[in-house]
Amino acid sequence: MAAPPDPGSAEALRRRVADLAAVAPGPRRPLHTDGQWWYLQDPRMPSRAHGWKLHLSARQGQLPQLLDVVVPILLRHTCDAKFAAGAAVLRELNSGLRGPAAVGKAVTVYPQEAEVVRLGLELAEALAGWAGPQVVSDRRIRSDAPVFYRYGLFRMADGDGGGDADYGMAGPDGSVFPGLAEARYRQPPWARDPFTPVSTAVRPSTTRVGEGRYRITAGITRSPNGHVYRAVEVVTGREVVVKQARAYVAEDGAGTDARGRLRHERRVLAALAGVPGVPPLVDYFRHGPDEYLVSGACGPRDLRRDVLAAGPYDPRAGAGGRDWWALARGLLRVLDAVHARGVVVCDLKPANVVLDTGGGCSLVDFGVNALDGDRPPGATAGYGLPGATGTDPAEDYYALGTTLHHALTGLDPVVIDPDPATNRDRTLACLRAALPAPIPSETVPPETAHSETAHPETAHPALVLVTGLLSLDPARRSAAASSLRGGGAAVRPPARPPAGPRRAPLDEVLDHTVGTCVRMAHDLVAGGPGRAGEPRTLLSLYDGAAGLGLELLQHADRPDARAAATALAGWTAAHPALDRLDGSLYQGRTGVELFLAQAAAALGTPAPHHRHHEPVGTDQIAGAAGLGTGHLLLAALGRDADRHLSAAAACAAGLTSRPLEEPGEVPNPGTAALAEGFAHGRAGIAHFLLAMPDEASGRAARRFVDGLAVDLPRIIAAALRPGATRRYLSWCRGLAGLGTVLVQAGHRYGDDALLALAADAADACRTLAPRTALVVRCCGLAGVGDLLVDLAMATGDPRHRQAAEDLAALLLTRTGGPPGRPVFPGGDPTAESRAWAVGTPGVLTFLRRLSRHGGPVPGLLPLG
Repeated sequence: MAAPPDPGSAEALRRRVADLAAVAPGPRRPLHTDGQWWYLQDPRMPSRAHGWKLHLSARQGQLPQLLDVVVPILLRHTCDAKFAAGAAVLRELNSGLRGPAAVGKAVTVYPQEAEVVRLGLELAEALAGWAGPQVVSDRRIRSDAPVFYRYGLFRMADGDGGGDADYGMAGPDGSVFPGLAEARYRQPPWARDPFTPVSTAVRPSTTRVGEGRYRITAGITRSPNGHVYRAVEVVTGREVVVKQARAYVAEDGAGTDARGRLRHERRVLAALAGVPGVPPLVDYFRHGPDEYLVSGACGPRDLRRDVLAAGPYDPRAGAGGRDWWALARGLLRVLDAVHARGVVVCDLKPANVVLDTGGGCSLVDFGVNALDGDRPPGATAGYGLPGATGTDPAEDYYALGTTLHHALTGLDPVVIDPDPATNRDRTLACLRAALPAPIPSETVPPETAHSETAHPETAHPALVLVTGLLSLDPARRSAAASSLRGGGAAVRPPARPPAGPRRAPLDEVLDHTVGTCVRMAHDLVAGGPGRAGEPRTLLSLYDGAAGLGLELLQHADRPDARAAATALAGWTAAHPALDRLDGSLYQGRTGVELFLAQAAAALGTPAPHHRHHEPVGTDQIAGAAGLGTGHLLLAALGRDADRHLSAAAACAAGLTSRPLEEPGEVPNPGTAALAEGFAHGRAGIAHFLLAMPDEASGRAARRFVDGLAVDLPRIIAAALRPGATRRYLSWCRGLAGLGTVLVQAGHRYGDDALLALAADAADACRTLAPRTALVVRCCGLAGVGDLLVDLAMATGDPRHRQAAEDLAALLLTRTGGPPGRPVFPGGDPTAESRAWAVGTPGVLTFLRRLSRHGGPVPGLLPLG
């Protein structure tokens, strides 16, 4: 007998809503989907950029019933709406994987301004008594109904977990307010809350919880599941930690939500009472639908924050006052004591290791531990043993190894490959590169780096220990733990490093990566002709079709790349979202026009229709410097060259007529060299002005370059501090981008001193590279690789070529796939991406330029 149809499937929901709409009075309302949402559009609805909108929350299994109640109400009003395209989509929203602001947003309603209150109250009345997760970005209309509201963007693809929300909302006075939903309620200054007289969500803020027993002193983490706070017990004065679990968030198939996992944690802490290194259970209480656990405080910060603040640990015993070996033994002692009580941790990771002021360590967060065979699902990707069941304490030794790996490198484990052994081997290859040893000179990834047949007597002792703990053989993991207990791993470093692993030729890696980008282009085209409601970034140079297409055009000698670029150009030119683009180079229409114009020149596809755009701001990503750069690149193609040169001159005039910013300290270390950098700072402006022929541009460019030369030693010193953000390495706001412009300037001016400064920037990047997780162009290793290729081209010095090859070898340790067929993680470390700036096409740019000893970079002007 056939299984009954799933009422929560996308098609079942479509039919449900279509049937309701078919019998409703008024105009026909079409339904369409982008795979994530069904859109129900009212042709009478006036176009609005932003305004008050409503969100209806639901548990994942209640979506069909919710639509039965609310759709007839919506059809009686003039409004647009969208709803989750299936229970699986709602489950993902409610899981928090898309961020806390996406949780609960089963239905979004875009009403006319005059109907906001009436429609909101009618929906709240109809849904009184219904349950659903809190929408943390919104206010609730009434306490007994899951109907929420906030002021936000009105384009239906934007503002609730993706799309163009970062473009902001312009007020009546021209001021811009962020459009992106956050994990708290925010309201533009020009908007008046229409529900203030009736809303029950506005309450006086308080720093006390648990009926006043605990006073909140600071926040520790914000999570979709609930926040974690530091607090003081008012009566005793002792420091505690208060952990919140929000109702109906991250429900599993059995209906267990964040509260169920917190109740499980309560049981585990009770079972571990008195264990050194485990916080004591202090209290447990409810507040409204949410629940709270109070435990004793163990220390001022966790291991992940410690590594961020002070840098990775030195594996030499006691080096720098932070003893990695003592940390390893301390964690194992706590694990042994926990295991003795019948508990398997299952989620050991740096964020769950708390350090006290004396260097001692404790374990926290026991929501997914295994106790008496009972274990809620959930763990952090990469840290636990693949396929762990929670039945064997030796499974925790694997997580001990990955946690100690993070302490030594600041890196998370590699998780991109479906094969656990490949991820483990690449993780160990990253550790080898970060330990005191040279980066291997081969240019492709290891097949079996640090396999279990390696010779431990020739390896670094920290590598020996972590390799044993990361074995897929439980006996070897247990042997490594036993060695650590006995102190046997703390031996002197060997004089002879281990032999390098087998690597594949660069041309094999390059050939495969071009094929990957070809597939990505065909996948994008196969999605159909596109819809006006899709995010504009789908087309952009930075992370859309234009960036992918521009790189494919560099491989047009391959028939498959040529065909993919041709198809992608046609799809892009016909996409209805094209007319929504602003004029910027990386995010907007100028980058798309550049792709279409280069495709026309190389492939004979139709040339783009140019639209004039006024720049907004000054930077490369979205402002005048990028717009001018785009016009120069378009002019170089020959078509309408005079018009593009005139537009570039206008951009330059606007930049040179402004007061130039003086060099200064970056106010927030986490921003790295944002003010000086390529994407949003002075280096990006200099990149454009250096290519302009007029005297005003030349003078301004020289001043920018001289200022960057003065700034560079300070930026390098800041970048090399132990706890410095790895953004200092990046192309967008760090040394890779600054070095690129200094190479450009040194080449144009014939100034060897500027080229030497660029080499200093590159050397600093090489120092940071082994502890940099991202492989991508914008904030990762590929951008550094392009700087090294530029230096090799400009100076002819073979050491820069060798450095670029070494960097490629390091980059490829963080990939999945067999040698020669790498899978590159994008911004999401578990998946590849078609985005040029943060995905595979930008890595391909570096590999191509390394293979061909130079060549163009999409969106950048040439050195000469």
